[in-house]
Amino acid sequence: MLASPVVVANPSVDTMGNLSEKPTQIYLMKSSISVMEGSDAVNHLNNILSTDIESLHKGMRMDGLICDSNGKVADIVNCYNLRQSILIVGMGSNTDNTRELLTRGVPWDKKLSLLDGNGALDHLKIIGQDPCSLVEKIYPELSKLSENMYSEFENVVFSLSMHNEHEIIDVIVRRDNSDFYNRIEMCNHKIFRIEDWEFARMTIGYPGSNEVSSKYLPHDIGMLNLISLNKGCYPGQEIHARLDSRSKPKKRMVIMATNNVIEIGKHSLSDDSIVKITSSAVRDGSHLSMGICSVDVSPDATLVNYNGESKLILL
Repeated sequence: MLASPVVVANPSVDTMGNLSEKPTQIYLMKSSISVMEGSDAVNHLNNILSTDIESLHKGMRMDGLICDSNGKVADIVNCYNLRQSILIVGMGSNTDNTRELLTRGVPWDKKLSLLDGNGALDHLKIIGQDPCSLVEKIYPELSKLSENMYSEFENVVFSLSMHNEHEIIDVIVRRDNSDFYNRIEMCNHKIFRIEDWEFARMTIGYPGSNEVSSKYLPHDIGMLNLISLNKGCYPGQEIHARLDSRSKPKKRMVIMATNNVIEIGKHSLSDDSIVKITSSAVRDGSHLSMGICSVDVSPDATLVNYNGESKLILL
């Protein structure tokens, strides 16, 4: 059963930076889910992704970027080594494009195939104050989750990752697994929609489809941790290496908390810099926007020519 978010009565912009401390909630994602099989799967993925997938051993999860030749991010994917295959979960904003990128440059003699998992599998994310405690409540039998590993129990895959010091638990489950969904309901928890995820992701500074759209470099959207420059070639590697040699990135992601709508696009800030708003969402009268600006932006900068309060939150 899908739910509406818990109502927070008229929070001010001064409280927006603490929204990640709200109760733990479960979100049903609209993701690209694929399964790559074959003895050449790991080697091929290592030529495509920005991280060293060859070190992805059985029972492990590793995240990586799919980039174009200009180094810009087309998708963020989570890869799970399921022993006989690799489960690949992308953001889902352009599922067909992601699968096309995953299979580009495959020679005829490569032993691999890519299967569509979207019809059979669901992807959920759990964020909030203590997502691990919620998972323990739903599945008391499950062992403690560890970062970079996944746990599988009764055909449900759980994995723990960190983003901006916030815990995120990803769940992959068969769509027809009624036991899983019954357990959630028995724990008095509900599942929120992808539309609600838009606001929630901004509270922890997680990029969405507007930021991951072949328009921005990993440096622009806070994804430098998903680049392995020593692993060898992958699309965009030369661009990333060149930027790394210049040491300091020029741009950074920010969150803008306001009490009125901000249009997508460029806006002036009080420190004479510019913020490019890429995403915007509203919940219960509170507005959050995600944007990209100069890495040297003042943390006290506010919007100019804006009729309302605004607060900049650096990521």
